[in-house]
Amino acid sequence: MVIGSGGDPAFAATPVCASSGPVRGLSPAQAANARTIVAVAAARGGDRVAVIALMVALAESDLLVLANPHDPAGAAHPSQGVGYDHDSLGLFQQRPSWGTAAQRMDPAASTGLFVDVLLTTREWSSLPPAYAAQVVQRSAYDGTPSPANHYSATVGGNYLARQAEAARLLAEIRAGGQVPDCGGGQGGVLAGPPGDQGVPQSWTIPASASPAAVTAITFAVAQLGKPYQWGATGPHRYDCSGLTQAAWARAGVTISRTTYDQMNDGISTDTAHLQPGDLVLTPGSDGTLALPGHVGLYIGDGLVVVAPKTGDVVKVVTYRSFVSRGVSALRHVG
Repeated sequence: MVIGSGGDPAFAATPVCASSGPVRGLSPAQAANARTIVAVAAARGGDRVAVIALMVALAESDLLVLANPHDPAGAAHPSQGVGYDHDSLGLFQQRPSWGTAAQRMDPAASTGLFVDVLLTTREWSSLPPAYAAQVVQRSAYDGTPSPANHYSATVGGNYLARQAEAARLLAEIRAGGQVPDCGGGQGGVLAGPPGDQGVPQSWTIPASASPAAVTAITFAVAQLGKPYQWGATGPHRYDCSGLTQAAWARAGVTISRTTYDQMNDGISTDTAHLQPGDLVLTPGSDGTLALPGHVGLYIGDGLVVVAPKTGDVVKVVTYRSFVSRGVSALRHVG
């Protein structure tokens, strides 16, 4: 199901497709946070990333969203306890350099911040998990014995101590079906007023769009407000890849039906050269970086039109929110 971060109505800042239910040895709050961490981290980097993120959250906060009197900004957001480590906040005890108080106090957003740094760490996947966690987190457990690390000579020793527990939690969450059917995947953050399905009043199709892209984008935007339905290709309902296929068909360009095939349509591009009409493929709620489960149509100005998920409608979201779980592929079509 799609829940607010932490699985509690109070934690509604960042929607994330995560499972629900008890986890052995955890309180309801801890279980919800663990499931959120796994949903976000595994979708972006697989189980290894999820284990490392769980190790850190277990060691830093015992899987609780902690406020801190040394950073009063955290008090404006829901919390599950209080910590006192410098000005650190949240599940990962992140200091202000990591992000805003709202991000650090949000389970899904703070997990995303952690994963962002981990995935850009050189050779992170070949490092022992505890060592990789230490490189990202920079705790007192740097391998040099001191009072601050209880005289530990083990790099990331605090995280290593929680590795077995993290692996056990992941296994139990996986056994219960971690990634439920949330339709086409996470929709993202609306770019404008909800009544306008996210389209800013000032938006127009960029002049840089090719004639074919103008036709595809015009068609896709004309579908705003139509319901999502898995397997639908229009004209009254769409799933994510059905919408992109129909949009490019209107422009006279044939592309594949599914996200797994659309990731090979057209030619590869990158964020620096993204053009209106390009396909943006992401893991979504049920895919991976290698096998995307979600796709949207870039319409310029940092916006994507998408058929998001069951119970939602075609709408426009920000590119940044749409790719928050990672980018599987960017494809230039037409």
